[in-house]
Amino acid sequence: MLEDLDKLISFVKKEYKVLNLKWEKSNYYTEINLKNNKVLNLLNNEKILHTIFNYREFINEHNIQLVNDFKQFNNEKVKINTRTKTKNSIEFKMKNYIQNHEDGKVSINKCFNDIFGIRIICLEELTYEQISKFMNYKYRDLKCINSSKQEYKATHIYFKQDNYKFQWELQIWNKKDEINNINSHEKYKQEYIKWEKENRGGNNQW
Repeated sequence: MLEDLDKLISFVKKEYKVLNLKWEKSNYYTEINLKNNKVLNLLNNEKILHTIFNYREFINEHNIQLVNDFKQFNNEKVKINTRTKTKNSIEFKMKNYIQNHEDGKVSINKCFNDIFGIRIICLEELTYEQISKFMNYKYRDLKCINSSKQEYKATHIYFKQDNYKFQWELQIWNKKDEINNINSHEKYKQEYIKWEKENRGGNNQW
């Protein structure tokens, strides 16, 4: 199982690097220090907010290729899927951080660390301890977090090139936790779904 995870992580690192280079050369790109700028700054700096939405659009332009690229890792032991955060979800997360997370005095890169996300669901169980040990051995440059909380059970890995590039998030789930995790996501997002219906309408994605 760790072998499958190893191949996926290695591939994500390469894809992430390639897309970052394209992003940097694209018309969408604006050089902004995502660590020094805080979520609170988004209230009076449309340039930063537009950069976030532009990155989302940039990823969406490459979405078909990304989906096809990641399909190669699906097999009888693991299931892979990807998603790009919706514009409504980005807006809601920004407002939520300003209201409930240090009054928005959190770096933009920490808040928006999952605009593009990959999820691997493992048939054979992998514990956080196993994953963390493996990451410390082979991928010390990546942040590995035990993101389990209440019903939600998962390990998250974050890919970050520098303070001017948005992070990617890899969620590692065990198959036995899939239903509870989905239910947990639904409970967590009830507030967002209500907000979305009242303000925008549209589809909610994980």
